[in-house]
Amino acid sequence: MDVKTACVIIPTYNEAGNLQNVLDLIYENIGKQNLIKVYTLIVDDNSPDGTGRLADEYSRRNKEVKVLHRAAKEGLGAAYIAGMQHALQELRPDVILEMDADLSHNPKDILRLIRAIEDGADVVIGSRYVEGGSIPEQWGFYRRLNSSTANALVRYVLGLGAKDCTGGFRAIRSSYLEHVDFTRLKTKGYAFQISLLNALTSLGADIREVPIHFSDRTVGTSKMRLKDQVDFIMTTFRIRAARDAAVMPMRNVTATPSAARRAKKRV
Repeated sequence: MDVKTACVIIPTYNEAGNLQNVLDLIYENIGKQNLIKVYTLIVDDNSPDGTGRLADEYSRRNKEVKVLHRAAKEGLGAAYIAGMQHALQELRPDVILEMDADLSHNPKDILRLIRAIEDGADVVIGSRYVEGGSIPEQWGFYRRLNSSTANALVRYVLGLGAKDCTGGFRAIRSSYLEHVDFTRLKTKGYAFQISLLNALTSLGADIREVPIHFSDRTVGTSKMRLKDQVDFIMTTFRIRAARDAAVMPMRNVTATPSAARRAKKRV
């Protein structure tokens, strides 16, 4: 598949200190010689630090940067769903990418993910945990444990094959996203990543991973909270329960003689 257009969706909340840098790096690394038209869609949840205003200003200078303003902060998953639906309806790209605003994902890797789609993948995860990928050396024991445990839980409970199921740097063929029922994902927070990955797996998507180096943010603060971790665990088991219920065989029911006669008359 030749990719002609792509859209990088970046949810933002209080990312004024990072926004211009990440947008500059995206378009510096894409380069004018690249034949793929790349849009960037900023989905801002009414950031009080003026991120939305800065996004509008950048959009006026670069017409490939689009901005979607939302009334309030509702969570990462809700922002991605709004952004994906907007991109599918208004921009109609061949590929949609997820990417953080804080430069934890290197914009240099955008084209690598897109190339993997061109090589036949339907979903490409920028993975910290395949050979060649890495996490920051300064991560402490508990953060490493939290990340590895979350991935192990998802692989065990849901049977998803990716090594980095929770990664938020992805490229997804739009033709698959068009068949995702976003109303069934049932999460507005960080657990959206596993909900979406499960939905894409259920659609039979060819999911591949390419190694990336994940960097810690240097400006601003993380949006992850304890309630997001709790929601992540609950969502994992909720998905498994829904999956089990969907394949549960119906009980054998023996019809009463009167019911059998009525059925025979209908035939």
